[in-house]
Amino acid sequence: MPLPIVALFSPNANQLTETFIKSHRDLLNADVRLLYGGYRPQFSEKKGPIVRQNWLSKSFRRFEEYIFLYNNMSNSHEKAIARFLISEKVDVALAEYGITGTKVYKACRASGIPLIVHFHGADAHMHKILKNYGSQYKKMFQYASFIIGVSHYMCRQLKILGVPDEKLVYNPYGPNATFFECNPSLTSNTLVAIGRFIPKKAPEFTIRAFAKVIEDFPQLRLKMYGDGESLEMCRLLIKELGISDKVSLPGAINHNQVKELFEDALAFVQHSVVAPDGDAEGTPVAVLEASAAGLPVVATIHAGIPDVIINNKTGILVPEYDLNAYVKAIKAIASNPEHSRIMGLAGRENIRSFFTMERHIKVLNDLIQKAVSQGNL
Repeated sequence: MPLPIVALFSPNANQLTETFIKSHRDLLNADVRLLYGGYRPQFSEKKGPIVRQNWLSKSFRRFEEYIFLYNNMSNSHEKAIARFLISEKVDVALAEYGITGTKVYKACRASGIPLIVHFHGADAHMHKILKNYGSQYKKMFQYASFIIGVSHYMCRQLKILGVPDEKLVYNPYGPNATFFECNPSLTSNTLVAIGRFIPKKAPEFTIRAFAKVIEDFPQLRLKMYGDGESLEMCRLLIKELGISDKVSLPGAINHNQVKELFEDALAFVQHSVVAPDGDAEGTPVAVLEASAAGLPVVATIHAGIPDVIINNKTGILVPEYDLNAYVKAIKAIASNPEHSRIMGLAGRENIRSFFTMERHIKVLNDLIQKAVSQGNL
């Protein structure tokens, strides 16, 4: 049986922080055609700009196809996407992010291609996005075969936004299997954080908490990898607190280097919060990877984190914005390395049992097969 041909719509082709999209491209049991370059993709990975394709392409085997597209599309870019779907004989489309789904569902509908939309975080929560795209989301939900949320928290939000129960699918990410091979150092004094320096990650809270932790544990060091709008503010904060010799902000890191960092770490720390603009996490991939690597995780009761971290068993979870609880949790990890090691091992087994990449991809493969068999609505 031939592999289904999947058009994978993604705003970016190779964003460092979007490892989940790379996994979809590389691991799906499908012939994947990546389209990227904004929420309404501009380029095909293999064929270049899609808007330059000739209207009289050989892909239009019937003149009726041309007329159907012309009458049902209001935008030349949408028409170009529809032509691409027809010319490539695509079986199903997978849109990364809800906004992308709103930009391509008309082309999918016009070309008779089933659509699966994968939400990831801000697209389901940020106030501005919901204000600008809420009505379009509802129309997209009507056409799409399935809508995917990566946390129970997000799935509840998607139901509020109008996704019918029969179309809503909970499918958290999974870490790359290589993280299960990590052997974190039992003698390390390094706390590691990996993520963008943006409001929903609240990196300044991790820095302020660490400044209090080292009053009792001066041997500890904090390494925070990533970039973003809050990076310079965090550098200034570190200087203000007088802890520049104990905290390093090396910037963004290649995903291939993360495993090595985890092997020289005592714990993974992240203080995710609902940002003032409503932005929230999905299920943070770095949290999954750290737990799979055998590190205890200190994080917040936020979005999908409680789905994958079992409080006081595989890590310690604290309320959002509770600095004192965050400090206490990090001190608990530092004061009892043996117990921290036990939590880390329990975390690895939890991820291995319930949150593998294999499981995540299988759900997607099953949805693709179902969408193909059901056809367009």
